[in-house]
Amino acid sequence: MNFRKRRRVNLAVGVAVAAYITTSGAAALIPFPLGQEQLGQLFFPQEVPYAWMTSLGSATYWLLFLLTLVVLPIAAIVTEKVFSSATLSFSDEIPLWIPLVLAGAMIAFCIWRLAQAGGLSASEAWDQSLCYEEKILRRVELFNLLGNKYYSFVYSSLPIVGCYLLARGLLKRENVSLGACAALSLIVLWLDVATIQKAPALLYVLVLGLTLALSGFGLVRTAILTVAAGGTIYLALALSQFCEIKNVGEPENTVQAGPLGRSPGIPPPGSDSSSALNPPSSVLRSPSAAVGEPSESAFSAVLQKAIWIVRSGVFRMAVGTPYYVQIFSDPDQRCGIVRPTFSGLLAPQPCYPATKVFAVIYPAITYTMGSQPAGVSLSGYAEGGLFYAVLATVIAGSLIGVISVLARGNDPMSIAMQVAGCLYAYYVTQVPLTATLLDSYGLVWLIAPLAAMRALAWMISIILRK
Repeated sequence: MNFRKRRRVNLAVGVAVAAYITTSGAAALIPFPLGQEQLGQLFFPQEVPYAWMTSLGSATYWLLFLLTLVVLPIAAIVTEKVFSSATLSFSDEIPLWIPLVLAGAMIAFCIWRLAQAGGLSASEAWDQSLCYEEKILRRVELFNLLGNKYYSFVYSSLPIVGCYLLARGLLKRENVSLGACAALSLIVLWLDVATIQKAPALLYVLVLGLTLALSGFGLVRTAILTVAAGGTIYLALALSQFCEIKNVGEPENTVQAGPLGRSPGIPPPGSDSSSALNPPSSVLRSPSAAVGEPSESAFSAVLQKAIWIVRSGVFRMAVGTPYYVQIFSDPDQRCGIVRPTFSGLLAPQPCYPATKVFAVIYPAITYTMGSQPAGVSLSGYAEGGLFYAVLATVIAGSLIGVISVLARGNDPMSIAMQVAGCLYAYYVTQVPLTATLLDSYGLVWLIAPLAAMRALAWMISIILRK
């Protein structure tokens, strides 16, 4: 099967549905005894206030759960059909130096900012003399020191340029493009690790894999390379998060940056700063710390840690669903439409759904601000009620359809645009609507380098004609 011939809108919708089921699908289990038992074990010894959750399993609960699975795909497919007859004419000829110069400028800026913040060596990421809470606090410090542009380039713009170079190298058999993509990829991974995060690095590996598949590299070969690279990176970074003696505090996915750079309560979905879930005390130490203990005890600790990782991964975002529905069923508790901040140009919003819900779920975590993320539909309910939840979902789905229309070709630019659409579809399941558009991982930053390449190529062609 030639993956490039798959309809683009189906691919983006599939990404959204798969991401939603993976990250929030467990919310369908919480109204039932099986889900409540797993949640109880995850939070032990803290009790889950089921008696307070009067809206658990209600019609509103199920409607909000199903919006992303039903309304979003319908909006995307209908929009794509409406605009399917539109004809767009762009020149495919973009001089190679344009993406290279753009990438070089963004990389130079990021290195400069990282050097200013004292994080260029990335030593904190794997320094096992630092325990978890210290790394989390350093991560929050970096969010504030580096600012929005750094994360916009690292999360969105540079990865898209990397995908363009990869697609160009494969389709045009251009070795310089492939070499540039390899160099850029190493730098992006380093910039991710330097901020003590592994999720953005893994997400970048996945989008490179998607680019390979869309470029006709072959699904089997793409899957093997992507799983091998992603697994290696995950294992290396996951093991480095444990300190030599003890791992104090909460596991990854704990805190949210302050207002500088992105809105509090809107976590970078590709980052490791979404929600906090407390592990059992028996897994607070790294297996390497069990020196002199019986091997059976060490194996038991590793097994418990593995069980906790799976359980927390399944419920990482889903756990917030009953809290969102219960808290924001009261109109007085709703926060209004979230407005992202841009270097202080907009006044900080006094209420953010994600931080408000986090404080209710994890009242014991006070050493820094936390965030419990939710996708467009659930966040929309917290912002403006059920009507806005439906409206935000329809808008997000329609944008996926529009992007799919813009990415109908099989040239490098169209493939990069489709990857941007798939990334946007993923973010739709993670954060509010305005954040999917304007924050550092937003659609604006995803398509900005592609638009810049088109614009520069067009201006150069005009100049050369004169």
